[in-house]
Amino acid sequence: MKLRKGIANLGVVSLTGAGALAAFSGAHAQTTESTDKAAEAAQVVETVTVTGSRVIQNGNESPAPLTVLTVVQLQATRPTTVFESLLDMPAFAGSRGGTASNPSGNQSNSNQTSALNLRGLGPVRTLILYDGHRVPPTTQDGTVNANTIPQMLLQRVDVVTGGASAVYGSDAIGGVVNFITDRKFNGVKLDVQGGKAERGYGETYRAGIAFGTKLFKGRGHFLGSFENYRDAGVLNRNDISQFQGRWTVQGAGTQAFPYFLVPGANNPTYTYGGKIVAVPGQPANPLLNSTFATNSTLRPFQNGSTAGIPTGTTIQLGGDGIWDTRVSLKPRTDLTQGYGRFDFDLTKDLHFYASFASTVDHSFNYYGDVNNSQVWRMSTSNAYFANQFPAAKAQMEAAGVSIFGLTKKFGVDSLVTNSNVDNIYRTSYGNMAFEGKIDKYKWELSYTGSKSSTEVKSNYSFDNGKLYAALDAVVNPATGQIVCNVTLTNPALYPGCVPMNPFGPSSETQALVDYVKKEGTFLQESFTNDFSGSITGAPFENWIGPVHMAISGEWHRQRFELSTDKPTVNFAPLDCTGLRFGNCTPVSATNLGTPQFNGGVAPRPPVFMTVKEAAVEGEMPLIRDLPFIESMNMNLAYRQARYDAEGNPNIFAPNQSYKFAAKTWKVGLEWEVNSAWRLRATRSQDIRAPNLNDLFQPNAVTFSNGNRDLLTNQNLTPSGGSPQIVNGGNPNLQPEVAHTVTAGVVFTPTKKFSFAIDYFNIAVKDYIFRVNGFDTAFQNACYDSGGTSYFCSLQVRPGGFSRTAPNMTSSNAVTTWYSVPANVAELKTKGVDVETNYKTTVRTLPIRLRALVSYQPHVYFTAPGSATQDLASNLQAPAGSTAGTRVRATVSAHVDASDRIGIDWQTRWRSRWHQSTNPAVVSLPGTDVASVSYSSLNLTYRLPFEGQWTAYLNVQNVFDKQAPIAAVGGNPAQSPGLAGGFVPGDDPLGRAYAVGVRARF
Repeated sequence: MKLRKGIANLGVVSLTGAGALAAFSGAHAQTTESTDKAAEAAQVVETVTVTGSRVIQNGNESPAPLTVLTVVQLQATRPTTVFESLLDMPAFAGSRGGTASNPSGNQSNSNQTSALNLRGLGPVRTLILYDGHRVPPTTQDGTVNANTIPQMLLQRVDVVTGGASAVYGSDAIGGVVNFITDRKFNGVKLDVQGGKAERGYGETYRAGIAFGTKLFKGRGHFLGSFENYRDAGVLNRNDISQFQGRWTVQGAGTQAFPYFLVPGANNPTYTYGGKIVAVPGQPANPLLNSTFATNSTLRPFQNGSTAGIPTGTTIQLGGDGIWDTRVSLKPRTDLTQGYGRFDFDLTKDLHFYASFASTVDHSFNYYGDVNNSQVWRMSTSNAYFANQFPAAKAQMEAAGVSIFGLTKKFGVDSLVTNSNVDNIYRTSYGNMAFEGKIDKYKWELSYTGSKSSTEVKSNYSFDNGKLYAALDAVVNPATGQIVCNVTLTNPALYPGCVPMNPFGPSSETQALVDYVKKEGTFLQESFTNDFSGSITGAPFENWIGPVHMAISGEWHRQRFELSTDKPTVNFAPLDCTGLRFGNCTPVSATNLGTPQFNGGVAPRPPVFMTVKEAAVEGEMPLIRDLPFIESMNMNLAYRQARYDAEGNPNIFAPNQSYKFAAKTWKVGLEWEVNSAWRLRATRSQDIRAPNLNDLFQPNAVTFSNGNRDLLTNQNLTPSGGSPQIVNGGNPNLQPEVAHTVTAGVVFTPTKKFSFAIDYFNIAVKDYIFRVNGFDTAFQNACYDSGGTSYFCSLQVRPGGFSRTAPNMTSSNAVTTWYSVPANVAELKTKGVDVETNYKTTVRTLPIRLRALVSYQPHVYFTAPGSATQDLASNLQAPAGSTAGTRVRATVSAHVDASDRIGIDWQTRWRSRWHQSTNPAVVSLPGTDVASVSYSSLNLTYRLPFEGQWTAYLNVQNVFDKQAPIAAVGGNPAQSPGLAGGFVPGDDPLGRAYAVGVRARF
């Protein structure tokens, strides 16, 4: 596979330096010029491996859609990160990271992970490779942070947008993204740039250096790089005027309450100063629904409008309610990368190399204002209340009220900081290999070791014990000062307790804020050891020519664990000793009691996955030199894998062993009709194996009164409480299985023009989907089956499950519900990708044009008990299932204005978003989101200095186009200010500039 002049024979038409990426390979292999001649020279490589195959000798012969994009092209799109450049391309939809996702709180799976998503099938179904080797997962749910891959010495990115599991194994359902290093680089290169949005936010900075040199008279080679990238982000979305409106979609999508887009939504459950609410067991409170409007004012709560809001929804339009005032739009990022590689020719036919890469990606974001998720029970004898509001105290006590409820959220006037989280991703990656040649066969033995960790720091939540102690404020009779009650009754319980005044928007002291503060940290780590080997060659010839084959095998073992030295979840309930008025609830048979402090991530003892794989691939010529058949080749591949998993969702029980197997295959055909026409097609079976989190997510136990037992028609268990809900993994999962068909036509009548169209059809069976035993559909499926359905395993009850009289009595009520992932859903999509390229000259100016279009009209998702949903262009898609709009396009142009000046232009466009693609859902005009396009401009100038210097100016969103106002109905609408205002993936920042200099010596 010797290919000169970059990617000349990879089957990709690179007619522009504007950084356009198709969802398939181009039609005609040819060398193209670059704006920056020095940068183009840096892209020259001696050997290129065709991603997606071990045996195909030329990219033109690849039956699978294959795209290659050089770093020169990526940098012309955006000079920030390769990940952000790729997001502009039609092949990627529903990716995570940056402004493509809403901010994350204290979660094990961060939305800020820069995770690529091909076809909108989910990041876990896009396989990420680095120099042909699998990149370990970054987050607990198995996604990969693409920013952890060193970028300074990247040569190109290969994208296969078809099933590739037969070549690479699990996760390649949507396709493969392979980041490839420039292994032959010699010299030194620098890259320094800075930028910001026109309105002053989103400041960025990047600086990198790379070098490479030959050693030992050319037998060896060493290269290395170091790079730092910083993005100030937008830590408060309200810095942008568009988001100050708190846009939400309200309504229920029905004829009576259609969805409608509206600003100014509030949640009346809370106020910033505190709202008086009822508590059980107390007489009617004459001051019910009063709010502490200021630190010294108590007045009736002012309700907002409920026009168009369905009954049972708490949201109001306007009024005294609250919203999240401090939420990040884009996280602050600090990315540092280092890379090194050593190559050495031991003999003429034996080569050794070793490489090492390390990345630290630190992101920080605000997630929202801290709120009291419970109703605080306050005594009328509270010292602050009695001193500041004596009339209210007298009025309540005259009505027989001694305890009242208080709900509160801490807004911008409070000293209580908003919730904020640091996510620190660290990846270390080492690879060593021997490559050799014996006669006509090439072989490789390789070892890869990696460690990937994510440290999550939750910087502010409440320590509930200290909080409840602080809320019980009394007057010290000896000093007349206000102190905590426990300070007088038992000072050893909460030493140093600081009393809390919760009555008013800014009533807290800094000493109190510091006292009740709880910081949490957890560290999740993934360790991978991988040994692989392969041998390729042409063992025989058929009637046409040599038949190329590859045999490969791989053994890899992954270990995952989660630990903490500052726990973010309670391991035992709070000790209620010394805490009065019922704020602390002791453990009972039907209640877990009060958590020690807020949080939701439990430690995970080590769990393991061992995979053994063997694969064979063949490339066979079928026909040559016949009418209408200049050549025809067939590609066949088969892989068998064995998975051994060790773990347990119950973290207090010993690990158990679970085994499953998977097989994948591919059949491909490439038919060159003549020099102008080429046809290609593939049929494949691909898989996504369940990851360690799917299998062994730790069981979390909660209680809920909101789930009705439909068999006995009651909410409560016989003991009078609510059944427990166990949320965890499922060790009995099997791999998802996808069947993929691709078929394409490539037309290249001249070297100046090409056109390609590719059809794809993907159906994923046994899709892993979380099912809740208490859901109505799953309950009915169980009872209708008489107890034989799988869904009956999602509930525990003393008697039977069938709808017979003995089973329907209260004594047979559910005691436990289970929520687990299961192989019960299905995902289907199909569509067409189009690419056209044109090269010409206008008045001596070379011009290159490229247009890329992805048409994906449907992404159908089917889960048991619910109607099939079309996720394409659907804002109401379930969380994590956003698939992108039905049509996405990128158009690029490059002009060599002179020997020194280059101009690149790119416009990306998407079609409309719909509030829901379900025809039964009713929306008022304005709730759908109009189509939009964004354009970028890149100017380069070759500086007249010694060496090769290039200055550049990059302008994003040239026309300063505002992202269309958008929001999503349903549950997201109940948290005003936390999200909404635009569709993630659009550009909410406005026009932005970056300037920089690149040099090579």
